[in-house]
Amino acid sequence: MIGLALEGGGVKGSYQAGVYQAFLECGIKIDGVCGTSIGAVNAALIASGKGAELANIWRQINVGEVLGISPNLIDILNKKVYNFKTLKLLLKEGLSLTINKGLELQGLRKILDTYLDVNKLLKSKMDFGLVTVKLKNLKPLYLYKEDMNKDKIKDYILASSFLPIFKKEKLIDNNYYIDGGFYDNGPVNMLLNKGYKKVYLVKIHGIGLNKPYKKDADVIVIESKRSLGLTLDINKNRVIENIKMGYYDALRILKNYDGEKYVFKPKDEKYYKYLNRKVSKKEYERVKHFFNSKNYKETTIRATEYIMEQAKINYYSIYKIKKIIKLLQKKYQKDHFIYNYLAKLKYFMI
Repeated sequence: MIGLALEGGGVKGSYQAGVYQAFLECGIKIDGVCGTSIGAVNAALIASGKGAELANIWRQINVGEVLGISPNLIDILNKKVYNFKTLKLLLKEGLSLTINKGLELQGLRKILDTYLDVNKLLKSKMDFGLVTVKLKNLKPLYLYKEDMNKDKIKDYILASSFLPIFKKEKLIDNNYYIDGGFYDNGPVNMLLNKGYKKVYLVKIHGIGLNKPYKKDADVIVIESKRSLGLTLDINKNRVIENIKMGYYDALRILKNYDGEKYVFKPKDEKYYKYLNRKVSKKEYERVKHFFNSKNYKETTIRATEYIMEQAKINYYSIYKIKKIIKLLQKKYQKDHFIYNYLAKLKYFMI
């Protein structure tokens, strides 16, 4: 069985929507999905059959409204216009937050009410689980859908997502709960303990703790080497960017492509060693040390990606290393040791 574990991390969870899009396109069937916090929200939607729509759901969500922030303030913050009007609104929002003792949960409830069909979730053959922590005695709870009262499933998802910024509210059985990330932000062990043989862990580096899993477990990590923004980032462009990032990062893993920040068609170490045949040992070692890389392949790819980023080349494509090196050598020249290194790579006769 193949499982999917989704970390918590607020708006960074939009990255997981792009990841799952790649899973669908690659035809990888997931038998069970567990999540913490926003990972639990995404996991519930996937398990209920909404996985194909997840990216569009994220694109439609207004994060600021979900958090209960006024539309005027959202507009100003997104435009990054800072003046007396902004200050006045910030003070007003801060005062409201103080009076209410936290952000309201209505926005997140509305998302679940709009998009999550509990009956479909329960009937689904896909396992669904989450992590939350009961505030009384700080007891962690690992729960699968069969462990939850049908009428309380949405409340358990809210409990898994309950950060201290939210207004204190008794969600289940007259008890308070806090975000599952305070105990286990990436519930890999939930799936391994249920007998799953392979687990994909989608890391978004939210605030929380990660429990170790057995070193010999077949756990494949998908994560970004670039920033996913803030946990509570209200800029819609950040959501769109994260979805694309998740899609290409997942493709790299699922199709065994090369690269870290970009995606390249795969080539072996021998290929990259041949590319470096005209580079002196001293030059190669300098670049290798700069990137703390292990071999010709890592060194060449990291140097290529470094210049691609400097040149602001689009991240979202699948490149052929030979073609992109040729482009960089022709168009981007600079008196810098990494540029000089790349200029000496020879792709002829390959």
